[in-house]
Amino acid sequence: MQLLQKVLNISAERQLKTAGDLFVYYSDYHGALAHVEKALTYDANDTRALVLMGDILFCLNRDRDALQAIEKAIQLNPALAEAYISKAGVLEVMGRFREALQCCRKALPYVLNGKRPYLLASLFDQEITLLIRMKRFREAQHVLEKAMFYLNDEDDMDFLLSSYKGLLDHYCKQRNQAPVRTGKPHLSVVQA
Repeated sequence: MQLLQKVLNISAERQLKTAGDLFVYYSDYHGALAHVEKALTYDANDTRALVLMGDILFCLNRDRDALQAIEKAIQLNPALAEAYISKAGVLEVMGRFREALQCCRKALPYVLNGKRPYLLASLFDQEITLLIRMKRFREAQHVLEKAMFYLNDEDDMDFLLSSYKGLLDHYCKQRNQAPVRTGKPHLSVVQA
């Protein structure tokens, strides 16, 4: 029985690898989805397969289905940083920026504790983008400063600085120069 289970796991791994290759290298989302669905027949609770399925469904514009697959992965493994990052991307496209931002913030400790520094740059990028979309420019500046503390790769840091530093400085300066409203607002009463 144990040998049979190993064979099945190898089959699941093969399906998952093929799904990943089709997804990443060939943008064959339908083919990738078929292979990830086969992988899930071997283990319906494989969190890597569920996150990949969510990413594929997202690319197929099936956002709600993508969210369901990713949320199932999070239920099975609440410390899965990749799931929170994928969920944030789906929520952002759905216009649910606050929830997406919460996902980014949930992912950070798992990225740091899980020793997965390769996820840091994209996580900080995602969080800064969300804050800019929400017009929370000062907060985005603080995240950029935090990124400088955590990122060890100069290329990643240069990318973030060149992408956001000037933009955030401009927005914050513009916000500081905005006229300040004084006095009481003029209210009128409409009588019927």
